[in-house]
Amino acid sequence: MNPLPQTAPVVIIGGGICGVSTLYHLAKRGVPAVLLERKKLASGTTWHAAGIVGQLRDSSAQTELGKYTANLFRTLEEETGQGTGYKQNGTINLALSEVRLDQLKRSHDHAGRMGIESRLIGNDELMAFWPWLDVSGVQGAFYVPSNGQVNPLDVTVALAKGAKANGAQVFEDTKVTGLTIKNGRVLAVETDRGTIATDKVLLAGGMWSHRFALRYGLTVPLHAVEHFYILTEAVPDLSPTTPILNIIEERTYWKEDAGKLLIGAFEAKGKPWGREGIPESFEFDELPFDMEHLEPELERMFERMPALAEMGIQTFFNGPESFTPDGRPYLGPVPDLSGLFVATGMNSNGILNSGGVGLTMAEWLIDGSPSRGMGPLAASRAHPFQKNSAYCRDRSAESIGFHYGLNWPGRQIDSARGVRRVPLHDQLLAKGAVMAERIGWEVPMYFDPDTDGNWPSEPTLGWHGWSEAVETECLAAMNDCVLVDQSMYAKLLVKGTDAVHALNRVCGAQMDVATGTSIYTQFLNQRGGIEADVTVTRLSPDEFLVLTGHPSQVRDRMWIERHADPNWSFSVFDATAAYGLLTVHGPKSRDVLQSISDDDLSNDALPFGAAREIDIAYARAWVIRRSFLGELGFEILVSTEFCAHVFEAIEQAGQPHGLRPAGMFAMNQCRLEKAFRHFGHDIGEDDTPYETGLGFAVDLNKPDFLGRDALVRQKQQAKPPAERLVSIAVETADKKLGPFLSHNEPVWRDGKIIGHVTSGGWGHRVERLLGLASIHNEQGVSRDWIAEGSFEVQIAGEKHPIEVQLQPFYDPGAERMRG
Repeated sequence: MNPLPQTAPVVIIGGGICGVSTLYHLAKRGVPAVLLERKKLASGTTWHAAGIVGQLRDSSAQTELGKYTANLFRTLEEETGQGTGYKQNGTINLALSEVRLDQLKRSHDHAGRMGIESRLIGNDELMAFWPWLDVSGVQGAFYVPSNGQVNPLDVTVALAKGAKANGAQVFEDTKVTGLTIKNGRVLAVETDRGTIATDKVLLAGGMWSHRFALRYGLTVPLHAVEHFYILTEAVPDLSPTTPILNIIEERTYWKEDAGKLLIGAFEAKGKPWGREGIPESFEFDELPFDMEHLEPELERMFERMPALAEMGIQTFFNGPESFTPDGRPYLGPVPDLSGLFVATGMNSNGILNSGGVGLTMAEWLIDGSPSRGMGPLAASRAHPFQKNSAYCRDRSAESIGFHYGLNWPGRQIDSARGVRRVPLHDQLLAKGAVMAERIGWEVPMYFDPDTDGNWPSEPTLGWHGWSEAVETECLAAMNDCVLVDQSMYAKLLVKGTDAVHALNRVCGAQMDVATGTSIYTQFLNQRGGIEADVTVTRLSPDEFLVLTGHPSQVRDRMWIERHADPNWSFSVFDATAAYGLLTVHGPKSRDVLQSISDDDLSNDALPFGAAREIDIAYARAWVIRRSFLGELGFEILVSTEFCAHVFEAIEQAGQPHGLRPAGMFAMNQCRLEKAFRHFGHDIGEDDTPYETGLGFAVDLNKPDFLGRDALVRQKQQAKPPAERLVSIAVETADKKLGPFLSHNEPVWRDGKIIGHVTSGGWGHRVERLLGLASIHNEQGVSRDWIAEGSFEVQIAGEKHPIEVQLQPFYDPGAERMRG
């Protein structure tokens, strides 16, 4: 056995396909990394994966990585001489309901925009591919010919061979025993065969990753869950090119496997495994098949294909795979330990993710950031409470099924609920709040005292069981006033003599403003892309409050700290739990608050964007003049022990003014009417402020900040940006009958696809179907170019005329909000 090197530029822990893919991509870029595997390559989860290779994802960036993976698998055998078993036999998704058929039509539209060949097929063509199927209840199908499958073990060996040919090293039967850490940085990897000095480590340990990270107080939440499939005896006349079949409403997938049928299931309620940890001896292990547990899925398989009864079952297989609380992988650097990166928690999608993950992680490790936005998959989205192993275990039983079953806005998480509650949780429930779970938080989505807090169970398209309640809340915001509890929003206090410098480094706007000023700004990256969408309020010369969305609580703190000069004197304190955030919106909101405060809240005393600490009832609170609903609004930051008192005072004062509670659904509908951007949907790491209509929040006179050079170049161009975010309105739509906008719908101009919808919904205040859309024109998206074009949006296969403009459709001059 070859000795370990004393040093390495990068050490990868874990020899599954994602770790090996990263090794391969590092080597292709001239970085001879070292991979350490406790047993043999692919011996954990990779070896028993189904090997399905799909391309289409929710976002453009993720879809491009899916296309890259498929192309890599096509060429890898030729490059390395190692067979991969890759074949391009396509995938077919079935629809058993009207809602699912609508989703597949939208996927077909999305595929066309992304340049992926696809078509909708009927039952006759479906039966030509799958003659054994009972097509009862099948309403349609979606076929992507360029998808395929590989042999997972073979493709891992091929990637390893390609990596070693370019200087990488692989050490099997080498157990990592720990990390050497000093002053918050990784210095070395310790093994049972010696220590390798390195300043960059990738943890790609799959189901081992959570417990390994926990040893160092790090949050990598995942848990192993048993995954079941059956393998038939050889099936006569089964073509090796038979497309893979997905029936998500029955939670099953079907594929040809060496002349046999492999049929797997992702149950709504799975079986977590490895409660006490993964056995030391685990290597290519199988688990006992639980026939009773899988009986409902097996029954559906045999009903869908009665011929299975005659085919014979050769293998009943069960093997563990790792699943995360939200069903998405963790990629990138971890907070709180410099030099440690993760690529883990693949949620049974490791094979189809592997090429893109390897490419992305190589960029992160070499260049310091990926070339595409990875926000939805960033490791920094995990929150500290998710270290809790019982939480990971109980949630994983449900997250195994996240990608199967019908996904619609009313689909709710049932497991590990009630973990995080705003201070007014019980009071909101008493008002009829219907809650949804968001990163542990119980979040009020809408209010309806008649539902007892229960969600509608029947899947629907655009007009839902809660839409009428949301409409009432939106109209109250326009005509009277509403109270929204946003206490789950993250609150970061940045303190110290260099706090202003730390914030100016990451923000596009100028942070050196007068005390009592609230600034809307974005955190930026070196490309000028948007890493966060926040408000920053200067509370004192050396103290600032950053308000950001609850998913970004850890990520935004990390962004400030990682980009600061180490010699600066400042700290970032997460004050999320210390304060409530109650917001009041609407034309009567000032009257309500003025009646319980002796401080002057007039527009002259407290103009839009101002912040003051005031008396409110018998408490003291910071009040900020802002509104994400686009109305006259006030954000009240109050210490948690005063929340109930302030809430009761506002409630009582608001009764004569028609005050009512409102939830996140109403906030989202209202912000669409105002064309307010939502981070993660409308804007992200690949978008600059100038491309998204946020150039007003950039101060290029600042001497130095992240992305300044890129933004200067963009600003100096003679033409408008080629990419631009615009407001759209569908000219003919009925709020109950449709059509309905969601996201990813292609936008056409004069017969050519020029963009896509980023978010959409019904605007109750303007009575129109609205959306935000990212559109492209190489010569610049100008007002004239918009005015001269004829635009349409493609919704579930049908094109509808739309109105396009740069300004919002509701209160474009912002008179209401600034009044």
